[in-house]
Amino acid sequence: MRIRPPRPTEIADQVLWGLRHPLRVFLWNLLALFLIRPAVDGTILLPIVDTLFTVLVVAAMRALTTSHALFTAAVAVVALTVVSRIGGDIEALRLLTGASSGLTALLIATLLFLLLNHVLRASCVTQELILSAISAYVLIGVFWGFVFLLLHEANPKSFAFDADDGSPEVQLRYLSIMTLTTVGYGDIVPKSAEARAFATIEALIGQIYLAAVVARLVGMSISPQPKGGDTSSGQAGAPTS
Repeated sequence: MRIRPPRPTEIADQVLWGLRHPLRVFLWNLLALFLIRPAVDGTILLPIVDTLFTVLVVAAMRALTTSHALFTAAVAVVALTVVSRIGGDIEALRLLTGASSGLTALLIATLLFLLLNHVLRASCVTQELILSAISAYVLIGVFWGFVFLLLHEANPKSFAFDADDGSPEVQLRYLSIMTLTTVGYGDIVPKSAEARAFATIEALIGQIYLAAVVARLVGMSISPQPKGGDTSSGQAGAPTS
């Protein structure tokens, strides 16, 4: 049976649906980032992947906050992040490349804060809420990966890894996820006291998050729902016009 490739209009419809429901697709795109990002690292496709991810981050932020000031500040950070990431290829912007990791970490931290606020303030369990909670857990790993990258940029001896296995960003994100999930293969090792301290903190945060947030969601799911089935308080707000 011949499989018909998707038409451009069908792809566009899926993209538009994702932008209208960013919290429902954010997790899957975040997981796809782990698969695609290493494959395109160092190629011309890398800016495209980063741009698509940035658009999704902005859409998720817009769904999570009603504050115009906070959303505007987030968009400004996004713009600076994009400029700093492409700055290495433009002589006039090269000075911004040193700030790329810090700006990206700030962007991820802002989205993580909004997601956690959405999850912890919800009054009932929905599919979107569960996906948001899982997305927040994965984002903790992404954020800590950039923290490790900042440590590496400040002191290249903070971590022991093979430079031929990929860029420091990709490898330290991998280390972060292994630390968060307490897998610890041992192929990448924190060496400096600061790196070990941050790795310890991330491992503890990962376990506390699973115990506290998962326990909260389970408790909410088995507790009596509000009369009338009102779930409005469990939905993320949208900015006012």
